[in-house]
Amino acid sequence: MRRLLVVSALLFAVIVSPAGAAVAHRQGAGQRAAAPTLRADFNNDGAEDLAIGAPGETVGAIDSAGAVIVLYGSAGGGLAGPGSQLFTQDTPGVGSTAEVVDFFGETLASGDFNDDGFTDLAVGAPNEAVGASEGAGAVNVLFGSAGGLSGTGSQLFTEGNTGGLGLSNPFDRFGAALAAGDFDDDGADDLAIGVPEASGVGFIFVLGGSAGGLVNTDQFFSQDTPGVGSGPEPGDAFGETLAVGDFNNSGTEDLAVGVPFEDVGAVPEAGAVNVLYGRPVTGLTGSNSQIFTQDTPGVGSTAEEFDVFGQALAGGDFNADDADDLAIGAPGEAVGAVQGAGAVNVLYGSTSRLSGTGSQIFTQDTAGVGSSAEPFDAFGEALAVGDFNNSGTEDLAVGTPFEAVGAVQGAGAVNVLYGRPVTGLTGSSSQIFTQDTPGVGSTAEEFDVFGLALAGGDFNADDADDLAIGAPGEAVGAVPVAGAVNVLPGSTSRLSGTGSQLFIQDTPGVPSASEEFDAFGQALDATRPD
Repeated sequence: MRRLLVVSALLFAVIVSPAGAAVAHRQGAGQRAAAPTLRADFNNDGAEDLAIGAPGETVGAIDSAGAVIVLYGSAGGGLAGPGSQLFTQDTPGVGSTAEVVDFFGETLASGDFNDDGFTDLAVGAPNEAVGASEGAGAVNVLFGSAGGLSGTGSQLFTEGNTGGLGLSNPFDRFGAALAAGDFDDDGADDLAIGVPEASGVGFIFVLGGSAGGLVNTDQFFSQDTPGVGSGPEPGDAFGETLAVGDFNNSGTEDLAVGVPFEDVGAVPEAGAVNVLYGRPVTGLTGSNSQIFTQDTPGVGSTAEEFDVFGQALAGGDFNADDADDLAIGAPGEAVGAVQGAGAVNVLYGSTSRLSGTGSQIFTQDTAGVGSSAEPFDAFGEALAVGDFNNSGTEDLAVGTPFEAVGAVQGAGAVNVLYGRPVTGLTGSSSQIFTQDTPGVGSTAEEFDVFGLALAGGDFNADDADDLAIGAPGEAVGAVPVAGAVNVLPGSTSRLSGTGSQLFIQDTPGVPSASEEFDAFGQALDATRPD
């Protein structure tokens, strides 16, 4: 199963499949967790913190049980190894136990689930066995405090204790996607949990926040839920990705649900996104929901086989009109004759909800974006939002994890598009970073997959968001696929390699040590700006 994590997640997209990153993610990789509603400040000290998944981590002699490392930020100092924490399912209080190939830490999402002012962390273990049901999946929830996150008082959820179907089924992968948002406007964040393989078609469950933590709301949605749009078909993977935003500027948050393997007409795995709107008291509903594909009028491009539109999602206000917009990754998109180059579609929000009208499409061939569309780059495989230049308008980081850097295959890159009032995102003044960019740290090496996971957060409390970039394929010395995380500081002059940081599990103060196939940095969560 380690081989599954490494080959499928990090190499399969480039070497084998024209559906590239889509296939890799279906095997259990990558950054799924979408942007919750408040900053990830687990100890409430005013500086954001960073949770890092290492789903291949060995716990004792337990292979690929998985772990989460938490780095704490500080005003003026940013993230640091000293004071960081390591959590596994063997950590006292966390719940369950570390088992082979649980992949604890494959997905992450943070929110204030008990409304106490401290951010909490949900951790997906989508390959967790529940009883005799292999790969059924589980979600652990750790609560924040003045001392940071703790296993004490944590919660454990499986498909069998969250209502809905009432049982945990083999290989449903409960927790394969996570997103936190206040969907019922009661002040406590709720947790949406993707179960993309449930019944072969995919479901999402919603747990409600309360003063006592998360509780079962008996809400679950599929493409069979009245009003949701489309219909469930085998292999659609409804709930493979999730993202939160207030897309209609109602004051209550909404949920975008990726269905990247949806067939559009006769076009296989073209992909789709369903959008469910929140309401005070009652929460999410299928009523008044929307469905988007690349064939939706105005969206841009057309639905083509293996585009996997919806493989990555991120919500943010890119045009500063107070309604959140939705960025949608289609990493399998062909650009001209270039297969698997990738694209990002951006739908703009308004008081009338999201719309294809006025939408944008970006590729690496878009003027100003940087680099150029090349086979299987997978531009749009990961997305993250932040106000990286402290302009008051949010910006978008786009992972291109299989980008070749010179002759170095699969080294990876990140493109950053900046937002502007009224007009939104633009390729003009955009940036591109690799591990060969001056100051970034490390060097571009084969299959580092720099950019497979992204998270924006203000780690040094200077009001400009910084960008954390996962390179889970990074070799540390002679240790293959140990993983690394680069952090680029933001400023009024945009992101920069200057002053950046590089973290590995051998960094002083960081718990554990770099081991082969840990894939440290395969998931990141720092949440999006308010």
